[in-house]
Amino acid sequence: MTTIALATCEELPSLVDDDASFVSALRDRDVTVDPVVWSDDSVAWDRFDAVLVRSIWDYYRHPEEFAAWIDRLEAASCPVWNHPETLRWNQHKFYLRDLEERGVSTLPTAYVERGRDVELSTIVDDREWDEVVVKPAVSAGAFETRRIARGDAADEQVWFDDLLAERDVLVQQFAGGITAGEWSLVFFDGAFSHAVVKRPKAGDFRVQEDHGGSVAVESPSESLRAQANDVVDAVTAEMDGERPLYARVDGIERGESGRLDQAEPGAGVDTDFHLLEVELIEPELFFRVDDDAGPRLAEALDERL
Repeated sequence: MTTIALATCEELPSLVDDDASFVSALRDRDVTVDPVVWSDDSVAWDRFDAVLVRSIWDYYRHPEEFAAWIDRLEAASCPVWNHPETLRWNQHKFYLRDLEERGVSTLPTAYVERGRDVELSTIVDDREWDEVVVKPAVSAGAFETRRIARGDAADEQVWFDDLLAERDVLVQQFAGGITAGEWSLVFFDGAFSHAVVKRPKAGDFRVQEDHGGSVAVESPSESLRAQANDVVDAVTAEMDGERPLYARVDGIERGESGRLDQAEPGAGVDTDFHLLEVELIEPELFFRVDDDAGPRLAEALDERL
């Protein structure tokens, strides 16, 4: 019988409820599923037939341990999904620069390396941005993320300096369209599965449910699906042909004028897709919104075993 480790974190030793349909679909295929805490140094990962990374939601707080864990996975004799090299690349948000070079439309971004002596107000003024979002290059769930108006940049310099002392940082033009809704399009083995739109609570810009955001099932247009699929193709090319088993492509729609604050998701107008992130490590995959989503990923995984 095939035994698969689903990597999780200490706070979620039994995985998240949203993964239940996927786990059930695996068991229906006579696959033994073992939730395993990724940071447990006693685990012999090569005793499994495969390792699937799922809810390791604390990895960004332990970057050195995470890097060492990826090395251990790569040295194990079992396949790992997503591939270890994909995990390494995706955990640092400077990957957005790689995708932009491959033609993916991303937010206007200043990539600032750790230890640089740079004024936040200079970044904002030189680019004539009215508002920015500042975030660490290794983060999740809006960790150490701030929305800052142009006029407040100088007042935030001490915080910015402290952040740069410890981490690489992204300074991104604020996309007003995120308050209308952020798309999450889910792909399994390169094929579109399902999608949701995440919206922040009133007065906020963070779409995560932990910060009061909400999730609604939406049907993306064929054009939007195709543009998100292009992102997955760009990732595959960047990884030398290694297609991710699972990918969640997060972004906003832009109207014909190209403004970042123009289009309402699903409004029925011609739009372009603007990538915010592509999640390849531990994304919530919203199995709960589609009864067939769990079986789809189980089938895609089974075909790779």
